[in-house]
Amino acid sequence: FLLKKKDEPVALDKFKEIWQRTTRKMVLVGVNEPDWVEQALLDNLANDPSVLVLTETTSNLHHLNFFNSIDTLIAPIELSENKVALFKALQPDVLLTFGGLIVSKKIKAFLRQYAPKHHWHIGEKRANDTFFCLDTHLKTSINSVITAFYKKHKGLESNYFDYWNAVKINHLQKEVSYLKQIPFSDFSVFKTTLTSIPEKYQLQLANSSTIRYAQLFRIKESVHVFCNRGTSGIDGSTSTAIGASQFEKNPTLLITGDLSFFYDSNALWNDYIRSDFRIILINNNGGGIFRILPGKEDSENFERFFETKHELNAFALCQMFGVGYQKANDASSLEEELSKFYDVSDKPKLLEIQTPRLLNNKILMDYFHFIS
Repeated sequence: FLLKKKDEPVALDKFKEIWQRTTRKMVLVGVNEPDWVEQALLDNLANDPSVLVLTETTSNLHHLNFFNSIDTLIAPIELSENKVALFKALQPDVLLTFGGLIVSKKIKAFLRQYAPKHHWHIGEKRANDTFFCLDTHLKTSINSVITAFYKKHKGLESNYFDYWNAVKINHLQKEVSYLKQIPFSDFSVFKTTLTSIPEKYQLQLANSSTIRYAQLFRIKESVHVFCNRGTSGIDGSTSTAIGASQFEKNPTLLITGDLSFFYDSNALWNDYIRSDFRIILINNNGGGIFRILPGKEDSENFERFFETKHELNAFALCQMFGVGYQKANDASSLEEELSKFYDVSDKPKLLEIQTPRLLNNKILMDYFHFIS
């Protein structure tokens, strides 16, 4: 670990030399405040042929050359007959991380099995050894590190970016085809709702399925994204979103699942919810994430104790708490409801979207097979 005393500059020469001669470098960004990194410095990373920048939804970083859907990159490799060779081709020699915790389980599994020669974490505070290969904690700012790495250096000749960018483009094209042929489901709903968000909104994402689906799609650059990760539990998502909205000049949208919403419904019991606060509730009548995770069983015990199957809806809660209520259960009604959902109103609004409980997991898993 590289530590520094207060106000003592961090010596970067050794790391700069390794960076500038390495042809396969991966930058992985976790939770990050908006506008934390200078865009000109991000451009240096984005335009370096030897660098792949993988961003999570909560990183709040954007560039057309960045890989914003990590699972869409890795899941098709897992399904490939040639997966070992492909994973070795993706394996970086240098992994540079900054920001907070990582959501994607797939990138964690990949980097633990195909470890880089060097893992450097950049940040003023703590460094988590998430991938079990951390060798250096650079206790400085990411801006200072990128500035040092690209001073009199414009990148290194390599096919690392070009190869994987072609894979990404191919996956994006297949995503368009897949969306045209699937029925109404969680997958199509997330694509539609994320696309519908107006400019400059604050987006709060609930845990579990919500944050994981959101990671599959691109979100407008002006939308600031947050998720109350904690220990990945569903509790407190609505409370967090309402609290955060009080300190944001722009409107706030919470996208949540049914279990997370009903678990924290008392968050609506206060007099301070802004009239421009919006909730999109995706109700698939249970904990759909457990149908995606390995080891599930289609049994009464599974449905009751893991999936927590139910027949609840939010209509009565909205009436009780004075929240405007809208509902959609197919593509046409969703389009119609979204067309007026963000309009100015005198009270907050909730749009409840009903999706098929027994179909969602198959559509998601088939997506990864389709693009592979």
